[in-house]
Amino acid sequence: MSRLLLAAVLALGLSACSDDPDEVTPDSGTSTTDAGRDAGTDVDAGTDVDAGSDAGTDAGTSSSHGSGKLACSKTGTVSTDAGTLTYCVAQVGATEVKLIEPKQGIVPGPMRLAIYLHGDGAGVYTGSNPRSLYTHGGWTYGHNTLYVTALAPNKCAWWTVPERTDCSTEAPIEARDLEGKNAAELVSLIEALRKGWDIQDGPILFGGSSGGSIQLTASFLPRYGDRYPGVYALSCGGEKPWSGSMNWDASNAALRAGTKFWFTYGDQDYLLQEIQAAEQYLGGLQFPVNDKVIAGAAHCQFDQVGRVTEVWNEATAQ
Repeated sequence: MSRLLLAAVLALGLSACSDDPDEVTPDSGTSTTDAGRDAGTDVDAGTDVDAGSDAGTDAGTSSSHGSGKLACSKTGTVSTDAGTLTYCVAQVGATEVKLIEPKQGIVPGPMRLAIYLHGDGAGVYTGSNPRSLYTHGGWTYGHNTLYVTALAPNKCAWWTVPERTDCSTEAPIEARDLEGKNAAELVSLIEALRKGWDIQDGPILFGGSSGGSIQLTASFLPRYGDRYPGVYALSCGGEKPWSGSMNWDASNAALRAGTKFWFTYGDQDYLLQEIQAAEQYLGGLQFPVNDKVIAGAAHCQFDQVGRVTEVWNEATAQ
């Protein structure tokens, strides 16, 4: 990414990728209750985690066989198209999450896992009626999918180093998390969820907006994509690996199996060049790549959160 374009990424959290008040549904009695418990602080989210060490628990099984869930520090309710649902707030290492469990008894057996990473500013995560929860939660609830919306370790931007906690100014190119600390946090989160619930081995349903999409394509995928097959619903963001290549053998079709990409962006997005370069790079590695280009749309100037649900629905219906 050029210095000019990357420096502009933070602005998405302060403007384009913040919640559009016109798109937010009214708060319908959303409440938050202190559960009085330590929210998963015993989970080690160290950056030296052996990513995916539990992903294939017992050869021949198709799920994690986890149980016990995560401890909730708080619970609340959110209005969705599936009705009013309860969500849990939990902590895994440096990452806070809000999660909604699927409706029981719809489908026997292990559940899917869906994880959404917000854009800079975390506007869709915060608030009394979080937009990511009410937009995605109704779909996952009815589709045997554990839904997790995750707050960046620095509370505002997934693509920048966790030490950069002041997001009131634009981030310089040097703020990129080149060491992959946030990617390792995401691995720790996945493993904690797999230990807490009986989750299918894959693919994981990943979703991201802007800076969240950049984190997934530029940092997480190159490091851990072979261990965590995924369906990637990427709105208004995406980049080639920051390291310049994959850290695993992407020419191996078996390691690519189950991983697909859906890019959605406006043709006036200032990140257009970076997004299309990511598409071309991944397509060149023989990953399935789909895209939807919104004519006349600038950065995140479409329903980037709702688009994630559309992709997940399309991908799982195939």
